[in-house]
Amino acid sequence: MYKVYQVQGGDTIERIADLFHTNTDTIRRLNGITGSVMLRLGSFLIVPVEEDNLFDTYIVQKGDNMYALARTYNVDYDMLLELNGLDADDYIYPGQEILIPKKGVKMYRVKDGDTVESVSNNLNTDYAELSKYNKNLFLMPDQILFYQ
Repeated sequence: MYKVYQVQGGDTIERIADLFHTNTDTIRRLNGITGSVMLRLGSFLIVPVEEDNLFDTYIVQKGDNMYALARTYNVDYDMLLELNGLDADDYIYPGQEILIPKKGVKMYRVKDGDTVESVSNNLNTDYAELSKYNKNLFLMPDQILFYQ
């Protein structure tokens, strides 16, 4: 599983890799980081949390764009951008790795006032299913939950 991590003061790629029990090459590959780079405080990185069956990776080809990838894989465009730590005006480039939810994996953006019960009822699932795919169920507005 992957999560979005917000860079804190003093963070380095090495420290973040240690924090998530991975290596710097994985962090760099997931985020398209090449060469020596200074991490910006408050910026976001995709980090692996643990193995799962929620996502496939797609290697960007020349001419690809996020809108076309969202249509091809039948995924909400805005959520695909957020999942990959991108804004609508960000460029993607050949060789970049993009996370694509596997077929049947759905995403839900938490709204203000949502409860586990209301979300479970709305998504026709239960707490056990939600917690299976989501390590943190804080239900903060704009949090993305995954379910099948």
